[in-house]
Amino acid sequence: MIARLEQLVQAVDDLQSGATGHLRLCANPSAFGGFLPSVLAEYARRYPQVVIDMEDALSEDGIRAVLKGTAELAVIGDNVPHEGLETIVCNVDQLVLLVPAGHALAGQQNASIVNVLDHDLVTLARSASLTRKVMAAADAVKRTPRIRVQVRSFDSMCRMVSFGLGVAILPRAAAALYAQALGLVQVGLEGIEMERVLLLAMRSRLELSAPAAALVEMIEESTAAFSGARHSPKPAG
Repeated sequence: MIARLEQLVQAVDDLQSGATGHLRLCANPSAFGGFLPSVLAEYARRYPQVVIDMEDALSEDGIRAVLKGTAELAVIGDNVPHEGLETIVCNVDQLVLLVPAGHALAGQQNASIVNVLDHDLVTLARSASLTRKVMAAADAVKRTPRIRVQVRSFDSMCRMVSFGLGVAILPRAAAALYAQALGLVQVGLEGIEMERVLLLAMRSRLELSAPAAALVEMIEESTAAFSGARHSPKPAG
């Protein structure tokens, strides 16, 4: 009931401001550091009268927001329990290691997860879906990660790495951005599931507002185009 009252207040505010709708979205750091900004920029271009209410939240927090009704959509990691929600795949990226220039692993094309775990790590909170993935990889090789620093964003992770406080595992899209800005080195990974899959979660697609349904359709269009490009045969010659 509280969530529905909040939605009603938002609808009245939108009407008074001339907006035609309200998009309420939570997204985890992997989404913010990767595909989501460009998708939302295109969404804003197509639907300029829709107010975008967006929150940077860990996957578990995003799931709770959708279940409570304070957000209609949440971008989450696929390895976080999300029973009772409908989901679609919204992004697939590859994990890489980010290290300072001059680090012992910086000269390698690929580093095994066993060797990575010999070094201090900078991670998101232990409840974050990305950290869960790292912990699962460590457990698979019967190692305990040496987590030195836990932060809430990729920006903070990469700044810690740049000052030599540890190494970090994160999606390639985010790593590329921070590597260039902070003079860090990307290294491939071995011995860990490389794909980082993100899901778009909702309570019921049939019950989505028009603004939320439009974003789901946009993301489906973009993922279909990306999938087609990945799997289309290369021209001969």
